[in-house]
Amino acid sequence: MADKRDNKGELRWHQRIALELLWGICLLFSRTPEWLRFGLLQSFIRLVLRLLRYRRKVILKNLRCSFPEKNEAEIRSIMLAYYDTLAEVIVDTLCLAGATPERDGVLLEWENYQEHIEANRGRDWIAMASHYGFWEYYPLWSWLDKDALFMGVYHPLRSPVFEHLYRRLRNLAPNIHQVAMADTLRFYMRHRSKERTTVLGLISDQSPALRADTVWFDFLNQKTAFIEGSERLALKFSIPIYFVEAERLKPGRYRARFKQIYDGVEQVEPKEITRRYAEALEAMVRRQPELWMWSHNRWKHTPEKQREWYGASTDDAQA
Repeated sequence: MADKRDNKGELRWHQRIALELLWGICLLFSRTPEWLRFGLLQSFIRLVLRLLRYRRKVILKNLRCSFPEKNEAEIRSIMLAYYDTLAEVIVDTLCLAGATPERDGVLLEWENYQEHIEANRGRDWIAMASHYGFWEYYPLWSWLDKDALFMGVYHPLRSPVFEHLYRRLRNLAPNIHQVAMADTLRFYMRHRSKERTTVLGLISDQSPALRADTVWFDFLNQKTAFIEGSERLALKFSIPIYFVEAERLKPGRYRARFKQIYDGVEQVEPKEITRRYAEALEAMVRRQPELWMWSHNRWKHTPEKQREWYGASTDDAQA
């Protein structure tokens, strides 16, 4: 069952100890000044990532296939800049512990947020985000719209200790409910209300499970599958969808805006909403490629594998 609480009863005694040790480390780092976070700590983590050559083969493969027009020097420059981003993500994740609007409200600047709240007051909406920049910042939106219920949809981790740690770190406000991906529809049906706005926050750029009916989109010069849960929810309940567009202003500082890609009313062809998301994401990645998560094996599934596994005709499964 989806629940935002940190239920330590699910852990064994040694896992509880590990969880509390990790939480203590996070609390310690969260109280450090910015110059220490983004000066010493981030530089140290960046150095470690480079020395360990963290997922170097995967990163280079993804970049070369995505940007065939770039030379090898440009590709390696993006890879090194990505290590900087990854180090920043690690630092900021540690420092989410004990986050408050007074201390951390300046980390993410939302454009025209008041107008957006008024335009959707009393109406549910979906925020389609991505692993871009520091995606853990996005739930900070709940601080701006305290009357809304915020559903942070996530994919459960295999490690129970880190699963509990991340759930605790993401409990940034009382109106945040962390919902496992498999429980999204059930939770939404149970908690939707005409008395308040429900915001569904979904990270939608992960690689979905390969199925016989998987549809492929042209994305960064490759045939790519996308999770289609947001589109299905939007069409079923007539919910508008906004793409979360972000940019980094400086280390630890971001600006974000909501770009509507579906108004909840428009009659659209199947897969059209997901296609719009893919196009918006590609445009954003091309502007600041070092901010996207290149170390993920994003293209592990292909139309060829689909054909091999299911005998599916990829010619009939394009969007």
